[in-house]
Amino acid sequence: MLIFSVMNNAFAVQFTALLSPKTNSATPDFTAVRFITLTYPAGGPLAKQFNGKSEHVRFTVSGTTGGMDQLYAAFNQAFASQKNSHVQISNATLTYTGDLLGEPTQALVSYKVDIQPTLSNYVLQNTTQGTVLDLNWRSITVTKPTIIDTPKYGKINVNSPIGLFEALDPTLARGLLNSQAASIMQAPLFDFQTLGADMNNWHFLFDPTGSIAGSSGLFSQQPGSRAVSVYALGESSLREGAYTEQVQDASATINGETVGVHASTPPPSAQIQIPGFSKIQQSGSGQVAIVTSQAPAGTTTATGGFPIQVLLVFAGMMGGVAIFVLLKSRTPKAQKAPSRGTKGSNEGATASPRSPGTGSGSPF
Repeated sequence: MLIFSVMNNAFAVQFTALLSPKTNSATPDFTAVRFITLTYPAGGPLAKQFNGKSEHVRFTVSGTTGGMDQLYAAFNQAFASQKNSHVQISNATLTYTGDLLGEPTQALVSYKVDIQPTLSNYVLQNTTQGTVLDLNWRSITVTKPTIIDTPKYGKINVNSPIGLFEALDPTLARGLLNSQAASIMQAPLFDFQTLGADMNNWHFLFDPTGSIAGSSGLFSQQPGSRAVSVYALGESSLREGAYTEQVQDASATINGETVGVHASTPPPSAQIQIPGFSKIQQSGSGQVAIVTSQAPAGTTTATGGFPIQVLLVFAGMMGGVAIFVLLKSRTPKAQKAPSRGTKGSNEGATASPRSPGTGSGSPF
C-alpha cells in the first residue's frame, strides 16, 4: 500500500507512448524527475532560514498560453538537430511540481515536470515489409531555458532546477548561480538521453490477441487492432544491463557558509506500445520499428511470453522506482566536493526516406 501511495510520483517514468501506425499521431508522456539536496551547517543562517520550511509550487498550463510555444519550438528543434527527425509536438499540457522541505542540516528539493503533447510525423514510410516508425526522437535533451509565465508564481524556468529557487528565494538563487554548483542548478530537466538505450535491449513483449493488454489496465488497446507489441525499459538484468541513478555533487559558498549540493535523477524507465507486430531494424546510426498486422510464425519475445511476464516486468519496474523515490526523500546526503557527474548515452539517428503516402495504407 505504501508503494502504491507514491506510485503517481514514482511512475514519473521519463517516457510512455502509444504509437499507432494508422493515425501517425500520438500523445506521449515525457516526465522529468530530479532531486536536489542542500546540506548546510546546523545552527547557521541557512539552517535558520530553512529548518521547518515547506514550500509547494504546482501549476498546469496548456495550449499556447504562458509561453508554451517556446516549449514546442525547443522540443521540435531538438528532434531535428539531435535526431534528424521530422516529428513535431504541439498542443501540450504541462504540469510542474516543485517541493522544498527544510530540515536542521539540509533542504530536500524535488522536481517533477510532466509534458503530454500531441506528437505527429513518426511514420517514415509504408513498404511491402510493413510500416516504418521513427523511434530515435525519444532520447533528446532540450538544452534551452523554457520560461513559463504563471499567474501565481510569475515567470519560471521549468527546464532547470534553479527555476524553483528563483521563484522562492531569488537571493539564494543568485548565490547558487555564482558558485561551483551553477552547472547542477542549470542542468536541463528535459534530459531524456538515457532512453536512447539500444531498442534490442528493451524488453519486448508481444500479445497476438490484445486481450492481456486490454484487461491488465496497464495499456490502452488501440481500436481496430488486436495484436500489440510492447517495449519496456527499466528492469536491470544480465541481458538488459544495470540501470542506476545519475548523480552530481558540488559545493557552494553562500554568505560565508559552505553548502553541499547533491543532485540525483532516477534510473531510466519507459514503455512504448505499438499496435501490431513490431520488429526493430537498424537505420543508419539509429533504429526504426517495422510494423505488420501479424507476427511471423514461431515469434518469441525477450521474456518468452506475454501474459504473466509482462505484469511482473512492469510491477517490478514501477515498484523499484517507487522505493527509490522513498529512499531519496529520507536518506541524508553527505557533503561531497568537486563537481562531477554521469550522464546517459546519446545516439545519433538518420531518418529513413519518407514516402508520399506516409500515414496511409496501414494494415491496421
